[in-house]
Amino acid sequence: MPEALRRYLQPREGWLAAGLLLVMLLTVVWSVQAAHWLDEAEFLFPVAIYALIAGSLLGLSSLSVVGVIPISAALGGLIVLWAVGGEYFPELSQGGRLVALRTDAIDWIRILFDQGYAPQLTPYAIGMGLVMWVTAFIAAYTLYRHHRVLDAILLVGAALIANMSSTLTPLFVYLVMFMLAALVLWLRAALIGREEGWQRRRVNENSEVPAAIMRSGAVFIAGSVVLAWVLTSVAVAAPLTAVWNNLDTAWSGVRDQLDLVLGGLNSGDSRFHGTNFGPDFRISGQWTSSDEPVLTVAADRGLYLRATTYDRYTGHGWVQSPGRQRDVASEQLLFPDGTPEAPTVDAFDVQTIEIAVQRTNDRTLFTAGYPLRAYLPVQIIESGNQPFLGAMKATSSIPSGGSYSVTVALSEATIAQLRGAGSDYPTAVTAMYLGTDGVTQRTRELAAELTQEADTPYDKAAAIARYLQGDSFEYNSTAPISTDPNRDAVDFFLFDEEHGHVGFCEHYASAMVAMARSLGIPARLAAGFAPGDRVSNPAPVASAGASGSIWQVREKNAHAWAELYFPGFGWQVFEATKTIAPIVRLPGTTPPPAGSGGPRPSAPRLFDPQQDGDVNALPSSELIPTAHRPGDQPPREEVSGANVLLITGIVLVLLAVAAWRWRRARRQFRFLSPGEKQWRRLALAADRAGVAQRPAETIYEYAGWLEEQLPARRPEIRAIAEGKVQQSYSGRGVATSVIERMEQAWKRLQMPLVWLAVRRRLRSVVPGR
Repeated sequence: MPEALRRYLQPREGWLAAGLLLVMLLTVVWSVQAAHWLDEAEFLFPVAIYALIAGSLLGLSSLSVVGVIPISAALGGLIVLWAVGGEYFPELSQGGRLVALRTDAIDWIRILFDQGYAPQLTPYAIGMGLVMWVTAFIAAYTLYRHHRVLDAILLVGAALIANMSSTLTPLFVYLVMFMLAALVLWLRAALIGREEGWQRRRVNENSEVPAAIMRSGAVFIAGSVVLAWVLTSVAVAAPLTAVWNNLDTAWSGVRDQLDLVLGGLNSGDSRFHGTNFGPDFRISGQWTSSDEPVLTVAADRGLYLRATTYDRYTGHGWVQSPGRQRDVASEQLLFPDGTPEAPTVDAFDVQTIEIAVQRTNDRTLFTAGYPLRAYLPVQIIESGNQPFLGAMKATSSIPSGGSYSVTVALSEATIAQLRGAGSDYPTAVTAMYLGTDGVTQRTRELAAELTQEADTPYDKAAAIARYLQGDSFEYNSTAPISTDPNRDAVDFFLFDEEHGHVGFCEHYASAMVAMARSLGIPARLAAGFAPGDRVSNPAPVASAGASGSIWQVREKNAHAWAELYFPGFGWQVFEATKTIAPIVRLPGTTPPPAGSGGPRPSAPRLFDPQQDGDVNALPSSELIPTAHRPGDQPPREEVSGANVLLITGIVLVLLAVAAWRWRRARRQFRFLSPGEKQWRRLALAADRAGVAQRPAETIYEYAGWLEEQLPARRPEIRAIAEGKVQQSYSGRGVATSVIERMEQAWKRLQMPLVWLAVRRRLRSVVPGR
């Protein structure tokens, strides 16, 4: 058979390896589809299959890598465009599909650079297809050209883990399938390598040996997967969970940087947008939600739980100005040097709220009102390098089932107090929160028209909110958006004759903030969760005290709203979304004197960075026993008694097995003659290092081969071999001096043989060139 034909018909790894690699690639395809990044992702199947075939055939060919790369690039580009075009534009001809894909790509790039969050989906599909092609092709090429099985497994596994880490969709079953296929592939490759070693050394192995190895390996693989599945359901897996959380924390910074690029993807469970609450977002045309529980809150009232705030309007979305990040220890003041956001009048209720996480949201922490302290280590993100709270994040991910506490100042300001707050805004506030770039002239005129009879900033804000919640607007989770990249989103929502006045919270809140700013009122957009539903006996809560209530926050409560600044009172929530009840405030009496420009001089100061009162003395509602509360010690990882017993049992079993093997090894050498004993010890240690004696090998032949493996220990190996020969063939006993020399040689050989075993094991895992 010609050599070229033999390479294709009888490759070293066999075509079963391609089948196992295909299973691994399909787990990636299925996991991407299960994450629902795109509604249409069937194109990934043919891309993966064709890439596997191309990589395998080119890997078995005699072409150099210089010729393989351009062939792979051209073939991959054509197949990806053919697959994506056929799925997204099935009604067009092949030429028409290419034109449609080119148009989408050009529009996507232009919108992305101008505004971010481009709505076209075919560029994402092409990107996914190219990533799949590169992954599958390189994995197959590496397997069949370079015989590096581990590299192929790691490459495909990295793609699977990247997808799993960027979505909240449970994808563990695909990881189990991948591990099964990968372990079988690795075991098969190791067996092939062992058989080649036998052939080089002319060992005629029993035909049952490879089958026995495969059976034993399959049992081991199945047991490992079952054990991994069991351990993930008990607290023994806590260290692994901590490692995953740390990796997720490292990934979150990268994710924030890619948010604008990847935010157009559809996945409702994506960590890139939606409830991710990143540093920027584009006003979109669809709001996805569900009844999935997200948070449980212990507080005496329903609260707006703020995750992040945005200060800059782009005309199509909102951006949080980059600022410094600083770490704050548990129970310390979040702003020890003060901030213009801090309330300075006695119109706030200071209390500690407790939040239990039912679905993890990475490191995002939620707070209400003006936060004073957090009872866990946090990272404060300050917008625009000013002492303004852009976001508050935990130093590590908060897993599902975790909880934390925050001491906050909740506004109880009356209408009269806010009317009398005046407009003496701090310079830092006006510089950050009065920007009107992108706000159209007719938006300004509408705001002026709505508030022409209002005398105070509060009355103007209330008039705008009433207008947006009026009958002329319609709430819909699917809202039309302008296809003109130069059309302002708020202007489209307010004035478009055909599609205007229809939207969801992003549209209403953006319009509220834009119109308030046009009137000279500092305003910002906040994102998080609206107040949830009061419940009586939620699952995560052991008991509810009389001093507070339990509120269940669900995914459908994800919300965006407007916050307006009032001197002395800080940020006040104004609800403009039509389907949510407006903020209820008491009318109040005795407002500050008109024209005073701020709160009354006699008003007691609520917040003093130096003397803020003993916040730790606040009563705890004891509603969520696992929350970190004032005065608690920093949380420590604890292992339950059942897990201690399980770990102890595993350790004892391992020690018992090791002791049994040691006693068994000692018994088999107990009655051997001195010369035979040292030789058997040497042969056994060498066999464990992967250099066993061949059946047809003589003592001196095997000793010579061992000397090649340990050239620095030639005299010791030769001494033991000579003693063995003398013991076996001389017909006389071995002299005492020879026995002593063999014992000394064995002592000097023990550690080199251990290192030989380590080197050979590492070489099998990470093969050299």
